[in-house]
Amino acid sequence: MREILTTLDFQVITAKNGKEGFDLIKQNSLDLIICDVAMPTMSGYELLEIIQKQENIASIPFIFLTANSNTRDMRRGMELGADDYLFKPFSIHSLLKAINTRLEKTARLKKQSAKKLTELRQNISFALPHEINTPLNGINSSAQLLKDYSNNLTKEELQEIADLILDSSKRLTHLMQNFLLYAELELITKDNDKVKSIRESDKSECNVQNIILAVSQEISTQYHRQSDLSLQVDSVMVKIAENNLEKICRELIDNAFKYSQPQNSIKIACHRQSHQWLKVSIFNEGKGMTKEEVEKVGAYMQFQRRKYEQQGSGLGIAIAQKMLEIYGGSLVISSIYQRQTQVDMILPIA
Repeated sequence: MREILTTLDFQVITAKNGKEGFDLIKQNSLDLIICDVAMPTMSGYELLEIIQKQENIASIPFIFLTANSNTRDMRRGMELGADDYLFKPFSIHSLLKAINTRLEKTARLKKQSAKKLTELRQNISFALPHEINTPLNGINSSAQLLKDYSNNLTKEELQEIADLILDSSKRLTHLMQNFLLYAELELITKDNDKVKSIRESDKSECNVQNIILAVSQEISTQYHRQSDLSLQVDSVMVKIAENNLEKICRELIDNAFKYSQPQNSIKIACHRQSHQWLKVSIFNEGKGMTKEEVEKVGAYMQFQRRKYEQQGSGLGIAIAQKMLEIYGGSLVISSIYQRQTQVDMILPIA
């Protein structure tokens, strides 16, 4: 088989057994692995199982060769992550078809990933300059005041300027962290294998009541609007890492306060949709959004129009949406323009 593939201009590396094969896989950058099920030292199944635990090589397409057409063995290989099976004896045509199919699929996935990465870079480069403008202007103008009038400013005025610089700096830091986080989440959610791996490996659980109570009380205090907050949240364990649920709640609850006026209600409630799903609703009487605006929430595309730029709220919603998606949940937004908005989180119950 090596001679045939080499003749067809494939670069081929061979190994005598599974252990030697694993060493070669780690040492070389491979596009495809063709492996016999029955091998000395380490079987093909054992080799594939080890490969799947190595993040840097787990995505290499893997084709098994076997003389056993047992359905149970084939299912075992597929469950371990094999992409295809070739049953001995096989023709050169079948071999080439299997190889080309896997290589073409890999090439398509790489092309799609490159396209998404390019779009992401373009969207970030478009949105970032505008979004950093406000806090950066706050820092610059405050620094200019200190430079021009430092000898004439009172202690109270100096303290006020220092507070403005600190607030602007915190806002800028938060914004940059969100941009980087969104970029990471965008790439993860475009990789189905990565999402599957996270769902299977992350067995985290947390109490939704504890997080919502802590976050909502903290944010309502920051806005001096404790009396506007109404909570009806049960103690329910959900399948999501605590720090991720806290981040989701912080972004959504902060938006509810930010885009509503004092004395307008902020209501947070939850109820079980079924034994599998919990719905957490965050309601506010505020600016609201049009149907078109709601449809565009959840991606950088919302920053491409001036009215969204003025809101600046979309990135937090997009982050929440992506995080929920990774854990198998979802985000639903309903809004009446100039009246109210309700954001529903759907979370898997532990």
